[in-house]
Amino acid sequence: MEVDALALSLAYQLGTNAAFLFLAAVGLIIILGMMNIINLAHGELMMIGAYIATITHHAGLPFPLAVVASFFGVAFFGAILELTIVRRFYGRELGALVVTWGISLILGQGTFLVFGPFMPAIKIPGGSSSYGSFSYSHYWLVLIAISIALIFVLYWIYRHTSYGLQARATMQNAKMANALGVPTARVYTLTFSLGAGLAGLSGALLAPTSTIAPFMGQQFVAPAFITVVVGGATNVISGAVGSSLILSAVKTPIGMALGAFSGTVALLVAALIIIRIMPNGISFTIQKYLDRRRNKKA
Repeated sequence: MEVDALALSLAYQLGTNAAFLFLAAVGLIIILGMMNIINLAHGELMMIGAYIATITHHAGLPFPLAVVASFFGVAFFGAILELTIVRRFYGRELGALVVTWGISLILGQGTFLVFGPFMPAIKIPGGSSSYGSFSYSHYWLVLIAISIALIFVLYWIYRHTSYGLQARATMQNAKMANALGVPTARVYTLTFSLGAGLAGLSGALLAPTSTIAPFMGQQFVAPAFITVVVGGATNVISGAVGSSLILSAVKTPIGMALGAFSGTVALLVAALIIIRIMPNGISFTIQKYLDRRRNKKA
C-alpha cells in the first residue's frame, strides 16, 4: 500500500507543479508568441486578478464568480493598456520591455499606496483527502482540471474560430495579413486582452494558495519566464504544455526525494540544458518534427 501511496503522491505532485507552471505562464506566452512583446507587467496583472477576486469574494460574491470577474476585469484593463500604451511599441522590443517594466512598477507601488501591504486571505475552497501517509488538496485537483480545460479551450479558439485564424495569420506575417484584409490592430488588442485576462484568471485561481500583497506577482514571474523560454513561442499551446510537463517531471521527483530547494535547482538546471539543446524552445522542435512528417507523407 505504501508503494501505491507514494506513486499516487508523485503523480499528484507532478500534476500540481505542472498546473502551477502552466497557469503562471499561459498569459505571458500568448502575448509573447502572438505579439513578440515581453510583458514584464505579467506578474502585476496576476496580482490585479488576485485583488479583484479577493475584494469581490469578501464582498459576498461566490469564489467561482469572483474568478470569472477577475478574468474579465483584467482583460478589460489589458485592452486599455494595449490601446493607450503598448501598441506604440510594436516592432520596438526593447522599448516594449522598458515600458512594461515601468507599468509593473506603477501597478505595484500604486496598489501598495491604495490598499496597503496586505489583503485579507481567501480560504482555500474544499477540503482534503488522505491515502497512506499522504494528503491531497481538493482545490489543487480542481486547478489541475482547470488547466487541462484551458488547454482544450485555447486550442479550440486558435483552431476553430475566425479570431484564431486571424491571430495565426498575423503571427506568421502581419504585413501580409493586413494586406489581405485582416484587422491586425484589432487582433493585437484582442490578443493582449486575452493574455492579460488569462494572467488575471491565474492570479485569482492561485490567490487562495498565496499571500495577497501588492508585490505578490513577483513570485510568479521567474517560473513564468522560465516556462515560456523553455517552451518557446512557435506554438503557444504546445510550448506552454510541453514546458510545464517536462519541468514538472524534473522538479517533482527530486523535490520529493531531496526537498523543495533541490527540486527548484533541478528545474533551473533542466531549463538551462533544454535551452542549450533546443535554443528555439520545445514548441519549435515539435513543430519542426511535425513539418518533417508532413513532408514525408507528401
